[in-house]
Amino acid sequence: MIQAFEGIIDASGLCTLHQDGGSLRLHSADAKGERIPFWAVLDHRCAADIVREIFSGNRVRALRLLEESALSLGSKVLPD
Repeated sequence: MIQAFEGIIDASGLCTLHQDGGSLRLHSADAKGERIPFWAVLDHRCAADIVREIFSGNRVRALRLLEESALSLGSKVLPD
């Protein structure tokens, strides 16, 4: 099943990925551009593989999987 997801990317790779619920927030220290919020449309099986890579500590691999498997991907504007 195809679903909408959101998450955060930083210099170390993919930090988080979860179903889009409009609840993604960054701390004020992250507003300097050190962390980038995004949205993606993924098959839920691909998303599960990506989350496994994050939890295994393979954040760069997780980001690569996201890039390879996203049907659509873009940056996200967060509320102030």
